Amino acid sequence: MGRPLATTVAGQQWRLLMRDRRLFLLGFALLLLLCTAGLTGAALHARQEAQRRDGQSEEAQIWAQQGAANPHGAAHFGRYLFKPTSPLAAFDPGLLPQLGTSLKLEAHASNPARHRAIDGGTALDRFGDLSPATMLQVLAPLLIILSGFAAFAGEHARGLLRQELAAGAGPTMLMAGRLAAFGGLAVGLVAVAALASGAALGMAGASVTDFGALLWIMAGYALYLFTFAALTLGASAAFTSARTALVLLLAFWAVATLFVPRIAPSIAESLAPTLSGPAFEAAVTKQMREGPSGHDPQDARLERLRAETMRRYGVSRIEDLPIDFNGVALFHGEALSTSLYRRHFAALYEGYDRQAEIQRGFALLSPLQAIRPWSRALAGSDQHAHRQFLEQAELFRYELVQGLNRAIIFRPRREGAGPYLADVAAITRDARFTPTPSSKREALSRHGPDLAILGAWAAIATLFAFAAGSRLGRSNA
Repeated sequence: MGRPLATTVAGQQWRLLMRDRRLFLLGFALLLLLCTAGLTGAALHARQEAQRRDGQSEEAQIWAQQGAANPHGAAHFGRYLFKPTSPLAAFDPGLLPQLGTSLKLEAHASNPARHRAIDGGTALDRFGDLSPATMLQVLAPLLIILSGFAAFAGEHARGLLRQELAAGAGPTMLMAGRLAAFGGLAVGLVAVAALASGAALGMAGASVTDFGALLWIMAGYALYLFTFAALTLGASAAFTSARTALVLLLAFWAVATLFVPRIAPSIAESLAPTLSGPAFEAAVTKQMREGPSGHDPQDARLERLRAETMRRYGVSRIEDLPIDFNGVALFHGEALSTSLYRRHFAALYEGYDRQAEIQRGFALLSPLQAIRPWSRALAGSDQHAHRQFLEQAELFRYELVQGLNRAIIFRPRREGAGPYLADVAAITRDARFTPTPSSKREALSRHGPDLAILGAWAAIATLFAFAAGSRLGRSNA
């Protein structure tokens, strides 16, 4: 008998929500924004990907048509790569506006990505794009709070709650029915976002893996919004004044969605500081000049390499080498600089990982700190996906530059022929950059704790709601 009663309460609460014209208009506006943002993001993603492919094709043509050139000069002339983005970034762009979209590959340097979307933007750009993910993270919880803060407190003030209890509806049953109704509201918002994002993925030509990742993302958002639904009903049941419940819920919403996400990165940076761009470059340059140990100057390394090369080929003069020693020096110099850059970049990203762990600790204060990294990781728009792209690009850069250095080492010996010129396009004919997108399975494993935190928030909020609901009978006796 209890189950039909809970269903009746849920249906009644749902009809009340639909009859509230203001809430209906707010909900309809949010759903319309979700659909519009999803489809607009898909169109923007398609346009940017077309521009990226055109730019990459044009860059390849410029490299292939440069004609005869000195291989090392060509290595400094460099090549450009344009970062591809996941179709899921239309749903959650994450950190993409801050990470850069293009990368110059050249000898002796591992450059950071450039042309960030936030560079040269307006003041409004600091708040990020109004993506579907942002709406679900910030606006959807606000809609749930406005819809449910008076679910019990308002009825208590009007005397309707006493009538329901007198009619035989137990406090637990009332809470279960209303929680089912507001849980349905949360799931409905997520379902609309999933449908709009699924349509956007179809427009972007996404893979089956992307659709699977979308389902996992939406599972996280369902837990996130259900948490706000349970907290809203719990607060409404715990306080007899609807105004008090609303003020406390809005305070929690502001802290959870606005305040904590602002201070968490700053605190993480202070607890696990990382080098700035100029400091990073200065540290690499210093080790290049003095050696990794600090006691191996560059001139001493070059003289030692010259002596070892002449001994290997059994000659006493550098001019008698059957190979070009300049190419050997460039080859070994590139190997050293690359190892230093990789070592420093690894330390830098380890610092970023420590900061991410510190920020995860703030999920105890705000569920947003759990849903945000979960969503970004599966959308391929987080720091880890960017690092994977940079590491793949760095491997391609190293092989490209060392291929040109080998051409110098084994160049034909022609006396009095002037500077060595070669067909650089022919030397690098087999060089192809084919980036591999970040693994969704690895993202699920790495961010499993975030989903567990969301589940814990939902469970605790549900317990709070039923604990507050159990007091309804006593407070209205």
